[in-house]
Formats: sequence, structure tokens, C-alpha cells
Amino acid sequence: MTLTRKREQGRRLLRLIALLSEEGPLTSAQLAQRLECQQQEVQRDRRLLISEGLKVLQTDKRPARYFLVRPWHGQEVQNDPVRAVIYHALLRLLHHHAPTPSRLYHETLLELSGQLPTRLQEVSLRSLTPPSGDTPRILETLAAAWCRGEPVRFTYCKPGEGPKTGEADVVFMEINRDNLDWYVFARRRGEEQVKTFHLSRFVDVVRLTGEASPEIRFDPRDELDGAWGIIGGRQHCEITLRFTPEAVPYIAHRRWPSQLGGEMDGPYYILRLNAPLNRDHLPVEVMAWIRGWGPRVEVLAPPWIRELWLEEARELLRRYNP
Repeated sequence: MTLTRKREQGRRLLRLIALLSEEGPLTSAQLAQRLECQQQEVQRDRRLLISEGLKVLQTDKRPARYFLVRPWHGQEVQNDPVRAVIYHALLRLLHHHAPTPSRLYHETLLELSGQLPTRLQEVSLRSLTPPSGDTPRILETLAAAWCRGEPVRFTYCKPGEGPKTGEADVVFMEINRDNLDWYVFARRRGEEQVKTFHLSRFVDVVRLTGEASPEIRFDPRDELDGAWGIIGGRQHCEITLRFTPEAVPYIAHRRWPSQLGGEMDGPYYILRLNAPLNRDHLPVEVMAWIRGWGPRVEVLAPPWIRELWLEEARELLRRYNP
């Protein structure tokens, strides 16, 4: 092999590693298209990476999709205080979701704790809540369906409605940052839109093991990065708020989800948000946050949000001062 070809292969291997670790799982055809080479070259490079000790795995469904599993860098965590504290912070966030009654959940936390320096490990282990039972079957079934690319048949019950049965393909699972409950993002068979399902409202779930889910494009950054809880998507409205001076120290020091801008207006702080709307075209999650500030915030715009907030305040007044 000439020096030029060796250099080309080296650059391709580096790009292949990046694709497998950051964008995988991807098929040979997808990798070849991204790398602008033949599928045979992709397969040869994949075998070379494996021979060099990299853990390149493939999915069970056909066509096979490949991805790179990076090993735990336990020694790096032991020697890097900032990395160790970040691991500790992740453990504490997971601990706050400890009501999940799962021995497997607890074992995973123990594994993460094992990566910490001894001083941090001792206190982290003391903070872990012992498990209270097995992993809920519905959580286990949905997790397996997502990981293995299998559709599910499910029965789901919305508040105020009876149970409904359907089939869907799971594309994502998320813990709500506010209530710490599990949510499942799935597309029902015969529908175009990915919808959100609350795990606790599933009555029953069965994996359709003889079938494979189609490839569904779902980008959590597009759907959830601007969310105040679990509602994201592409429907938004701009809300302008004015905070009183006593609220300014708690508002102006940080950037809020979906924030468009913020500036001081004398002793007041003006905050502009691009608030996500639910299916009823209401910014329910942002409104809940606004209510929490009570008289320390005023809705300046839009007028319909201002009126909605004022009507809720009037209703409270009517209830407490009949």
C-alpha cells in the first residue's frame, strides 16, 4: 500500500470511529455514503478496528447497524477531580429518581459508584437507596423494545378515558426533569407523528418479537431541548415577562429553557421565552412555572396569555373570598 493510500485509510478510519460512536447505529450503506467509499471498504475497516481492540457491535435486525461502545475510563475518573465530581453529580441526579423499585436500577448505580475515587465512593454508596422490588415489567418491556428495535402492542389509559389498545414503535425514553417520571416517545402504527406517553398510564405492553420497527427519525435536541418538562416539538409562542426586584437575583443569573433574551429594565428584569405548546395550543409547563412566582412576575405579552394568567388569579380570589 502506498503512503497516500495509507493516509486516506487512516483518515477514513478516524471518520469511521467518529460516525460509529457519535451517530451510530448505522448500516454499511449509510457509512459508505458518509465516507464516500465502497461498502466492502467499510466492512474491512470495521474488522480492522475490531482487531485493534475497539468494541464495534451490531444490532440484531437486518440490515445490520453498527455502533462503537467506548470502554469505561475508570482510571481517568480516579485521576481527574472534575470528571469525578461530574460522575458524582450524575449519581445524585439518579438517586433522586430512586423511587423506581428496581434491583437492576440499584446495581447500575453501584457500578457507577465504583468508578469514583475512594473518598467520593464511600459517601456516594451511603446515599444510595436500597431497592424495594424488581424492575416494573412494563418498563422492562418498553426498554427491550426500544433497544432491540421491536414494535409493541399496548393498552393505554388517559385520565378521564377508558383503556385503548394499539401498536407502536418506540423511538425514545426520557425522565421528566421536573416530576422525575418516565415518559415514552412512540409512533402509533398508521400515524405520522411521534407522541408522548406517560409510563404509569400503560396498562399492558407486549413486544412483537417477530417484527422489526422501521427507521424513524427522532432528534431529541429538536424535540426536547427547549422543553420545560417533557413538552417540546415545533409549536411555540413568545412570552414576555417582567420580574420584580426581589425576584431578579433568582432569575437574571441563569439561562432558562427556550430563553430568547433577558435584560434589566431599571430595577425590573424582562425575560422573553419561546414557550412550547401542548396539543391544545397552551404553554402548560411554562404557565406552571410562571404561577410559582406569584405576584413577583407580570405577563406583558401576548395578551391572551396575560388574560389566561389573570383569570386564574381571579378564580383563586373568588375561591378564597366568596
